[in-house]
Amino acid sequence: MKEYTKYQKTVRNSLLWIIIFVTGMVVFTFTDLPIAKSVYALNNPYGKFFEILGIVPTSLAGIFFSISNLKTLRIAYNRKLAVIVSFLSIFAFAGFNLLSLYYLDSRFCVPMVLVDIVIIRISVMANDYICSHATSVELRKIMLVALFSTLVAVLGQTIIKYGFNRPRFITLTNPDVQFTYWFVHHPIAHDSSFPSGHAAQAALTFVLVLFKRFLPKLRTRKWDIILYSIAIFVTVSTMFARMLLGLHYASDVWAGCFLTLFTISASVRYVDKLYN
Repeated sequence: MKEYTKYQKTVRNSLLWIIIFVTGMVVFTFTDLPIAKSVYALNNPYGKFFEILGIVPTSLAGIFFSISNLKTLRIAYNRKLAVIVSFLSIFAFAGFNLLSLYYLDSRFCVPMVLVDIVIIRISVMANDYICSHATSVELRKIMLVALFSTLVAVLGQTIIKYGFNRPRFITLTNPDVQFTYWFVHHPIAHDSSFPSGHAAQAALTFVLVLFKRFLPKLRTRKWDIILYSIAIFVTVSTMFARMLLGLHYASDVWAGCFLTLFTISASVRYVDKLYN
């Protein structure tokens, strides 16, 4: 148990993650172009697959939040507002996913509707199961974390993009001449590359790790490894996929991923204080 507690403290060390983030940004800032040139593979099947899979966590987290909100209405500060927000969120997050998918590959819009229906059903079952094993307050906490994190992953990164307007690698006709660093503001409104929205959305998979707060059986190092492995696999695969397709640089996906990770961490601290 002491070994596991020490392991948990290491994983939750904020300073450690800040150092990792800053180190990654420094390294990738000066290696963005050579990495992009070496991995670029337009229409790569792997890239196409994870490009689509990477936006699924948005629906998953958003819909789960909406169902959790309805399940915990009795401890909501404003019940009517909570009900309205829940139903609007289901349509908003699912609609955002369909819109994003339409621009990526409209052929997958119908299958995504089916996926969203399945997610809604699974979210209802998961919430019912969790409610039978944990307090409503704990579920309410994770609901708020999912809400804040999803909003930042969807809206936050979009707003940040307008502050940089970095051209995507795929749009450059002469990368050696036209390449710009992420911190250089492009004067013309552009389909910005920095930060990566796909990476930010894929990193929402890390909300899965919070499920172990509900169920005592999941509070082991074994389940930590399983849940973290799933989250890391989906997130890293999506990040690499976006670089393969020439739509993002390494620093773009790195920043997008950590934008969500930091939001999840800050949200957990905030809701713990809010309900304590």
